[in-house]
Amino acid sequence: MVQRLVLIGCYVVMDFMQGYQPVAVFAFGAKNEERFHQSVRFALKGALLLTALVEAAYILLAKPLIMLFNSNPVIVNYGKWLLIFQMALYPAFGLCYMMTITYQTIGESRYGLFLSAIRQGLFYVPVILLLPRFLGITGIYAAQPVADVLTILVCILSIPAMKRIASKNMLPGSTPPAEHEAADE
Repeated sequence: MVQRLVLIGCYVVMDFMQGYQPVAVFAFGAKNEERFHQSVRFALKGALLLTALVEAAYILLAKPLIMLFNSNPVIVNYGKWLLIFQMALYPAFGLCYMMTITYQTIGESRYGLFLSAIRQGLFYVPVILLLPRFLGITGIYAAQPVADVLTILVCILSIPAMKRIASKNMLPGSTPPAEHEAADE
């Protein structure tokens, strides 16, 4: 039930990003660096705002939301706390998804794929397997926030490279990344 609620919030952010991508692709393809960076800033602000709003709503309404799925008081209590912890650093999802889309836009699809996998795959799976051994139920609650902190760090560290790669590929006379790959074959 918690995962269903979290996914609803994810869909809101994903839909916003699906609107951002064509704008960024068009600006990137036209080598309009200013417009590209404007769209990136807008998408980042929008993603962070959307995720913060979803986070606030879910944290404030955790108990009634869980009660939509189950009325057992024990389940509701565990579910409420799990939802609160899952949402604690939810803006990490918005940042990571925006970075994934942007890296794909600038022709760095492999790194975009890496970014799309780190939150739930690379970080969450090992953390959810390890933390409960040391912290019990609190380890289960804390797993997503820990994975989110690691995701935020990777995404923030990836911003300068994204800017550098995008600017380099938008220089007059530069070949778009897709043409590089076709020329290599």
